Amino acid sequence: MTAAVVDLAPRSGRCLVTPSGSLNFETSEFSELAAKAARHLARQDQPAPFFVDWLTISQEHEEALPVVSSGLVWASDEEGEVEWRTVRAAQFEGSYETHVNVKCDGHKVTFSGNVSRFGRPDNVWGFDFWHCLERINLILEDYGLPPFTAGRRIQLTRRDGDATYRWSGARVSRIDLTGNFEAGGPDEAHAFLAWLGSQHAGRQEGRTLGQGETVSFGGGKGSRQYWKAYIKHLELARHGCSEGELYEHCRTVGLVRFEGTLRTKALTDVGAAWLGDYEKGHAMAELIRIYEDKAQVLGRAERTTDELEHLPNAIRRTARDYLAGADCKAAMSRASFYKHRRALLPYGIDIAVRNVRAFQPRVQVITLRPAVVPSWYRMAA
Repeated sequence: MTAAVVDLAPRSGRCLVTPSGSLNFETSEFSELAAKAARHLARQDQPAPFFVDWLTISQEHEEALPVVSSGLVWASDEEGEVEWRTVRAAQFEGSYETHVNVKCDGHKVTFSGNVSRFGRPDNVWGFDFWHCLERINLILEDYGLPPFTAGRRIQLTRRDGDATYRWSGARVSRIDLTGNFEAGGPDEAHAFLAWLGSQHAGRQEGRTLGQGETVSFGGGKGSRQYWKAYIKHLELARHGCSEGELYEHCRTVGLVRFEGTLRTKALTDVGAAWLGDYEKGHAMAELIRIYEDKAQVLGRAERTTDELEHLPNAIRRTARDYLAGADCKAAMSRASFYKHRRALLPYGIDIAVRNVRAFQPRVQVITLRPAVVPSWYRMAA
């Protein structure tokens, strides 16, 4: 079997990005249709405790549509017969070096990308599901494609006789749910992540990544859900934003980002795969339930510390041995004994005198609070 790729020039976009990062599109015959689709979605869902970053959504259409791609990929057998073919997505470019992917094979339209980040300098705070859908439909309009719609509900019967259904409209195959929390400062954020790495979110054990700035839950091969928490100002620094008002704000408040990725199987299991279920409110209610269940692990963290935590390790060990009742003078050389005694005297510990004070660790409780959007932050659309 051989595979081939044919490069096709993608349709050039007419996306205009203002200096504030908001999107404006030239009007077309689809403008009214896109607006109508947004207005008539019966948004019966409750306000969500998260915003949406990434969305992958697609819809089949009976009528012929413009082909949108960056090329065609196919595979053929030994006799040259084509076994399968697919189009590669075209990249739709926005300002601030952002892009999303759009493709259409003539009938099926697919969008995939971080729509909250698109055309903006950052996505520390993003948009809700419906705002993201409106932005996506404006991008489709620029390619001459119809907007994503719910379609109609179709009742089906399984082989076992059980009733089921599908919708004729758009289907969501990936959604990223994101929330921001404040730990109180950078040290508290680090302490929280250190604690979080020892916890479980449901049946998923925490796994510490990097230098301790990220903790993940799940995400193995075939995983339906993947959740992680990380320190936002460090993530900004890795992407070249280590100064400025936004970076300093995230660092000062100890901003911790908590986000989860749900893919097709997880969305199908809870009835959140069809846009029609979002319109009815069921899908969003299920996503809120899942998010709040996973976010329970963020509720309370305890960090046991004491006033000696910043001392060098050797001196700290001497202090703890002394407070536990050990005879430090007998266990150390004369020089080390007096060196450690001088270091510990400012803390009220004299290892030359028999200890009569019990060791009392100090417990620091770190409580994460939902982050507040600063007044100067621009939610440019």
